[in-house]
Amino acid sequence: IASEGEIETDEGCLSVPGFYEPVQRFEKITVTALDKHGEAFEMSAEGILAVCLQHEMDHLEGKLFVDYLSNTKRQLIRKKLVKAQKYRA
Repeated sequence: IASEGEIETDEGCLSVPGFYEPVQRFEKITVTALDKHGEAFEMSAEGILAVCLQHEMDHLEGKLFVDYLSNTKRQLIRKKLVKAQKYRA
């Protein structure tokens, strides 16, 4: 619903294990969500909690933190993941 300021933190994800890259996020956010009973509520967060909420909300839209990186960095990470996969097989 609302956002304020910006913060850059190194993000990683279990979907892309072993990689951490700086990602720009909002420093403060207010969102609307549903509780376990389906009732809407509003939540405000700042700092690392705001970053985590935005990261997890991205997953709901099919986005990963690497989607915020340059094409070059994404390709480099993809190559390293493919190479690591070959060594595990």
